[in-house]
Amino acid sequence: MSKSNKPSPILSTAKQDTGLGFHFFPDSLHYSSNDIEYWLPELQNLGANWITLHAETNRSIPETFLSPLLQSNIEPIIHIKNNYIDHLDTDILTSIIHAYANWEVKYVCIYDSPNMRHAWKPGEFDRKHLVDRFLDLWIPIAMIQLDCGLSPILSPLHQGGTYWDTSFLSSVLTELVNRKHTTIIDNLILAIYAMAGPYAADWGRGGNLAWPASKPYLTPSGSQDQTGFWSFNWYAEIMENILGEIKPMIMIAGGARKSEIDLNTKQTKNIAWHTTCNSTIAHAMISKHLPEYLMNVNYWLLTSTTDDQYAEDAWILPDNTFTAPAATELRSIIMKHAPNIATLGKEYLDTLHHKKNINHYILLPKFEWGLSDWHWNIAGPIARENNACCGFSVKEAALANTVTLIGDNNEISTNIENKLKNSGCQTIRINQRSIDTNINYPTFITNN
Repeated sequence: MSKSNKPSPILSTAKQDTGLGFHFFPDSLHYSSNDIEYWLPELQNLGANWITLHAETNRSIPETFLSPLLQSNIEPIIHIKNNYIDHLDTDILTSIIHAYANWEVKYVCIYDSPNMRHAWKPGEFDRKHLVDRFLDLWIPIAMIQLDCGLSPILSPLHQGGTYWDTSFLSSVLTELVNRKHTTIIDNLILAIYAMAGPYAADWGRGGNLAWPASKPYLTPSGSQDQTGFWSFNWYAEIMENILGEIKPMIMIAGGARKSEIDLNTKQTKNIAWHTTCNSTIAHAMISKHLPEYLMNVNYWLLTSTTDDQYAEDAWILPDNTFTAPAATELRSIIMKHAPNIATLGKEYLDTLHHKKNINHYILLPKFEWGLSDWHWNIAGPIARENNACCGFSVKEAALANTVTLIGDNNEISTNIENKLKNSGCQTIRINQRSIDTNINYPTFITNN
């Protein structure tokens, strides 16, 4: 086995229980507090540890939506895609990516299906040097991701495609090597689609080595190709041949679609096929029978509005007006193989409705050597002036209307602060900088 199955150095491997997940709504309109409160239990009941979120280039998904996912061990993949692949405002993009990184999001993917004509403005696809022009747009984005502490994620390719995906990927990687972008290559993650197409769950398994008769745009009868679920095998071969190693892959969307057309009957495939194909994939992922370099399986599509063009593919429609048999089957699989996952994040959900029976709580950091005089000297006057409780318990602090955090981000993390905010607490952070810039500090705190 290649050394390539190890994550890149910059990659922070997520704690995984199932490796399964979903693509959320096919739009960016459902990121309210009501949305997360409704869908988080559904995701957990389905065993989700990953979720793909459609995002925009001019605004970020709210932290109040992302934080509960992260707290519940659900890793978001932010997919930013415009109508066309084109130049983006790097200042705005830098600000957005930096915000995601600060919120502990690890995976931000820019652009979609650059090997498809419709992904480009009219006339652009057919101009010469398509791969070079794509890289001229993507490489500056990759550098921004690196500067923000994230891994550069190569945009997912449409399986097959106008420009055959395996040929496009080969050209992209070869050009990256030729341009000597070593840092990008060292930390690269490949975003992929792994739609099952109209085939069984094992279509394409073994890659081109197992199906040498298959060539770009030509799959002879009796052979298989990368247009089924095992597309990652084909991409892995290309990476190993060009880079000498297989980089980690994250799945934007994959599995069987309910709208898939049967090649023989030209009719929509039956729902039993959808259930069987996706449950087979779930068993393979949970049992760790899929390659290590494949970090996740994100099924297309968790949900959509009933009037959306992709509504036919949704596993669950809002308000439970429809639930696909595959969802029922997956819940059963999760209860058998990972029964504890449905309770992850329950503490967060409980705090949403828990009555606040503390008015003001002062949260202090924990140190092995005890608390410094500086922290006590700050906390004491605040406690007296506001009749506040004082302690080290995040759980107790979540029961307060107002929480004052004494210390810098490395003493009480932003993740804890976000958790308190999502629990309905008003938070105030006091550190040396806030004191230096607030000469009327006691009055400032008392008035809050």
